[in-house]
Amino acid sequence: MKLLRGLTAVTVAAMLLPATAAGAAPTADDPRPAAAAAVGEPDGTVSPMIIGGRPASQVYKGLGSLQYVRGDDPHWHTCSVNLWDAWHAVTNAHCVTTYPQGTPYDPARYTIRFNSTDRLNGGITTGVKKIAVHPVWAWGVDPTVIQGDIAVLWLTKPVWTVPTALPPVLGPWPVRQGPARIAGWGFTAPPFEGATPQHLTETDLNIVDPSHCAAANIDAYEVCVLHDDPTISPCYGDSGGPVMTPGRLRNTWHLIGTASRETSPDCSGAAVYTSVVAFRGWINATIADRYVKPKPKRPTPSGPRTAYRWAGCGTAC
Repeated sequence: MKLLRGLTAVTVAAMLLPATAAGAAPTADDPRPAAAAAVGEPDGTVSPMIIGGRPASQVYKGLGSLQYVRGDDPHWHTCSVNLWDAWHAVTNAHCVTTYPQGTPYDPARYTIRFNSTDRLNGGITTGVKKIAVHPVWAWGVDPTVIQGDIAVLWLTKPVWTVPTALPPVLGPWPVRQGPARIAGWGFTAPPFEGATPQHLTETDLNIVDPSHCAAANIDAYEVCVLHDDPTISPCYGDSGGPVMTPGRLRNTWHLIGTASRETSPDCSGAAVYTSVVAFRGWINATIADRYVKPKPKRPTPSGPRTAYRWAGCGTAC
């Protein structure tokens, strides 16, 4: 499954933008070049599925497909989201912000389908009434600081379910290296065009040393994942999807991070996930409305951007 939400190999600015339907033409209100839309840009289609993955072995309660109406598709998948509590979910900032401004889209555009491996049927559906992104998020303007590719979504109605991948309450940081699992609705093979797959895929891999993700300028608030077979990796459309470590009970997991960006244009090799363990303090404080924004504020998006391959980003990023 391809991680970042519909992202392609970007030469100058490849940031994770809300994925658009790969291969879909830009809409009237979408000023981006057709080339960007064709690969799945910031406002593009569903993130690709895991390349080399397998059909999901279980329903991951609390995992949802973030969708909106695009053209004649009323269920355009852009990213995955993860339930944090009954009224809130988390995903990646690039999934829900404009490029290059980095400001949240109108939350009313989105619906989320939770608790189903089929992003078009079953489970529980809800809307989004508010979006908060981390204050340093700026589409990779300054690679020397933390990316802050994380966002909190307020739901229009509660989802009363215990997530299969439990949000971290306590736990070690940095996260220990070892076995993990990822899941998503991203593309499973090229060409990365059209809507992403309807059914959830997954694969088992490992959380590894950050040096494997150096090509994506991984920071201290992120984790690096890598499969033993480098051709198996998340890709376009998998943005926001979880990386999970096994729980003590069968089919239970701990949520560690959400898919941010790739390290190679073809979605092979290692990938970067934003650590929800590292950001749990910000997430909880934001939900409780007691987070104090740091100063200076996030940098203004101007000047050249880093060559990141953000999921859901097109060639024009």
